[in-house]
Amino acid sequence: MTLSDQIQPVAPAIQTGSLLRWALLTAMLYWLVASATLFVCAHDGGPVALWYANAVAAAMLLSSPVRQWPVLLLAVAAGNAAVNVGSPQSMLTTALFIPGNLLEIGLSAYLMRRYVDLGRCLTQVGMLLRGLALGGLVPALAGALAGAAVLSLQHLRPFGQVWPAWYAASALGSVAVLPLIFCLRTCGWRDLLGGALKPIVAVAMAAVVLVCLATPSGLGYPYVYILIALILVAVVGSFGATAVAVLTCSAISGTLLASGALQPQHGVGALGMLLVYLPLLLTLAPPMLLAVAFEKVLVTSREAGEREAHFRALYEQTPAMMHSLDTQGRLVSVSQSWLDRLGYRREEVLGRQSVEFMTPDSARFAREVVLPNLMSGGRTVDVAYQLVSKTGELIDVLVSAIWAHDSRGNRVRTMSVLTDVTERKRLAGERSAEQEQIRVTLHSIGDGVLSTDADGRITYLNPVAEEIVGWTLEEARGLLFSDVVYLFDQDNGARLPSPIEQCLRTQDRVGLPESASLRSRNGKEFGVRDSIAPIHDTDGVLLGAVMVFQDVTESRRHADEMSYAAHHDGLTGLPNRILFHDRLRQACQHGAHRRERFAVVFMDLDHFKHINDSLGHAMGDEVLKTVAQRLNRTLRAGDTVSRLGGDEFVMLLMGLGDGHAVDDIAQHVIDEAALPLFLNGVELNLTVSVGIAMFPDDGDDPNTLMKRADTAMYRSKREGRNRYHFFSKAVDDAAAARLQLESDIRRGINEQHFYVHYQPVLEARSHRVIGVEALARWDRNGTQPESPALFIPVAEESGLIVPLGKVILEQACHQLAAWSGTGLRHMQMAVNVSTVQLREADFVDMVSAILRESGVPGSRLKFEITESTLMTNAAAMLQVMHRIKLLGIEIAIDDFGTGYSSLSYLKRFPVDTLKIDQSFVRDMESDVNDRELIKAILAIAASLQLNVIAEGVETEGQAALLIGMGCPQLQGYLFARPADAATTTAWLLAQSRLDEPAIDLS
Repeated sequence: MTLSDQIQPVAPAIQTGSLLRWALLTAMLYWLVASATLFVCAHDGGPVALWYANAVAAAMLLSSPVRQWPVLLLAVAAGNAAVNVGSPQSMLTTALFIPGNLLEIGLSAYLMRRYVDLGRCLTQVGMLLRGLALGGLVPALAGALAGAAVLSLQHLRPFGQVWPAWYAASALGSVAVLPLIFCLRTCGWRDLLGGALKPIVAVAMAAVVLVCLATPSGLGYPYVYILIALILVAVVGSFGATAVAVLTCSAISGTLLASGALQPQHGVGALGMLLVYLPLLLTLAPPMLLAVAFEKVLVTSREAGEREAHFRALYEQTPAMMHSLDTQGRLVSVSQSWLDRLGYRREEVLGRQSVEFMTPDSARFAREVVLPNLMSGGRTVDVAYQLVSKTGELIDVLVSAIWAHDSRGNRVRTMSVLTDVTERKRLAGERSAEQEQIRVTLHSIGDGVLSTDADGRITYLNPVAEEIVGWTLEEARGLLFSDVVYLFDQDNGARLPSPIEQCLRTQDRVGLPESASLRSRNGKEFGVRDSIAPIHDTDGVLLGAVMVFQDVTESRRHADEMSYAAHHDGLTGLPNRILFHDRLRQACQHGAHRRERFAVVFMDLDHFKHINDSLGHAMGDEVLKTVAQRLNRTLRAGDTVSRLGGDEFVMLLMGLGDGHAVDDIAQHVIDEAALPLFLNGVELNLTVSVGIAMFPDDGDDPNTLMKRADTAMYRSKREGRNRYHFFSKAVDDAAAARLQLESDIRRGINEQHFYVHYQPVLEARSHRVIGVEALARWDRNGTQPESPALFIPVAEESGLIVPLGKVILEQACHQLAAWSGTGLRHMQMAVNVSTVQLREADFVDMVSAILRESGVPGSRLKFEITESTLMTNAAAMLQVMHRIKLLGIEIAIDDFGTGYSSLSYLKRFPVDTLKIDQSFVRDMESDVNDRELIKAILAIAASLQLNVIAEGVETEGQAALLIGMGCPQLQGYLFARPADAATTTAWLLAQSRLDEPAIDLS
């Protein structure tokens, strides 16, 4: 659609009327204009001077949609036919004029709608010429040729005579009418009349009329004067006034031409008609062109004024700070924002030098540098100045300026834009300070800090990060993270995917696995722990990522060491109880799932305490380490050996089909341990006791298996050591009973269930009582005393013999104290002392304290010890015995002859008495060897001047033989059974009054 389609119709009433009414109006208007033209412009049936009707009809078509044009053209045809009604011409001749007129009208409307911008015809000469040519000259020629051809074909008029006259009349009519139509379509009737009725314009138009009427009769060259009058209208009036003047002039001239006032001499041919109308065309066209030029100037001037006013309003009211300087540097204009920011009124600043509002440094910089550069270069961008407001406030600005030039290219003024960066500079200063603080902080912390942009390219490395990755910031900046940082899994060596890429992809925090390590540029490896987080701006836009990481190589090594230390024995390096228990738990789970058997093997070194006591703990540690090495060498690859503590080891033997494989391994362990061991020149021969529990036969959980393997190991110890035993339910029941017995012993000591029975010792020949032996008894269940043979070994193994021995010794000494005021005051009492008791560091002190408390002299006590005691750390025992002797206490060797002690021990130790073991006395009447042994013991005692007591004498024959051999003292059931204190006291008192053989207390 062209601009002409958008132009409003001349009359709104016509535009909005129905098509029929509009067609009727078109026909009537065409008939009226054509009739008037024929009336004033035709003379004596001659040709019409000017034909306006076709141009008016074309204007009516332009005011209607194209789809309505056929109806309107029919209306025009009707109007055209009506014009000739009543004329002398025939109806055929009248009808033959219609096609040419319709062609001209339709073509004129079409060409103007298609190619002419009617609004621009008033301001552009070229567009006006196009409008006149396409709307008038071209359609008129087409219509004239077509009409002349039709008439010629009917032999009504000669072709060469018709078309020039037709064309000249239509062309001049269109040229005269179209400018007015353009003006009406663009401005409307109101603006047209307003411009034409101005006084000076009215005078000029009156002059045009007078000149047109007067010139033909009074002056030569009439068109010149008419042209001058029209030019006057064009100069003083508007385009609309000129269009009215041109139309008026054309009507008058046409009338004059038709009347012959301007008609050339007769004899001019058809082509001469064009020469007659050409001066008129040249008279009408130039004023219109001049009016367009003036209109263009007026429009341009008006638009320039409007733009100037608009620009000035924008300039002054713009929110930006702006000012303009002349070539002397004086302010010629400033924006309101400039005034508001500096606190001045406009009249206070205009005409003053711009440097007057600057600080001295900025003013000097402007005069010496900026203004010269602006003069030479023509522009300057973002020059930093510091202005001073009216109140003295310093304002930081960035100034960008260019020169404005006049039409001749001369510089007129600068156009300057000032950006207030005071707040930005303050914030930048604060931000710079913050960034410096951040930089110092990041350079000071002990963690590595690395940042990237949104593409994963390095933007920052702090010194710690530089040291770890082996790149400087200058080298790494702009490189991809994966090109600078090599992360791998310490456990398997596989390279880890880039955490930065993952962080940027998910825009969420990312961490590395605990086993993550970093290999630096120089190949050094670091254990690292890190955290990666995305970086967003205040609007949430992803800017990049930051990675904070620590060198945890040392801490990870320490953690590994601590983990190793927590799960391994510090002396032997073997797995400790915690690690073994974990592996045993896994073995139970695996065995239950796979239905596989395995064994838990407990092992304990025999008599290891003797090694520590005799050779020292350092030597004992070496023994333990050697044993650990031998066990590692003995076991299979899938087995586990652990040190539980002390000299206890436990082994986990996996993948066993049956118990025979365990037999072989256990025996191999015993044999390996028994190999001679040389440490610091000392040869040691070790033996071990081994206990075995099988999964799942003996238990299906770690605690049960450990307990039962331990039980089996203690069975090996009880049965002689240097052997192995599988767990046995029966043996376990016995061990449980023993454990219960131990518990009952402990409770009996605490609850004073232990007491003393006394058995007399007599002089062999006279049967005179010379002393008693204190024997421990235990009322375990309140019915019958428990046999010492049952509880004494358990008490010794468990260490309970120490508190039990103290109880017995206290009761014995208190009984001696009770006898002190009677006839029994010289009675000596023998008390059995265990090796375990003698090993106690405070044993002698305890004995001394009891003697003091009871008031009994040590000479009334005799300690009975076994032969094996002498062989246990002889040096230590010798020292203890000497301390006992200092208390006046005698020492007797109990059960002599059963311990295989060396005679040298009897010579070295301060022994007073030997007690012949009852096993030799029991069969001496029938066994010659027993009698010979007893004789040998008596001979040894005699040679060493030791007293001898034969215990277990139960028959007169035994007593007789012993007396015959010279045994000085006897003890046994033949003379008296052990009895409680009251019974024994009564018996002893009775014996002290009767000088007769002892009677049986039973």
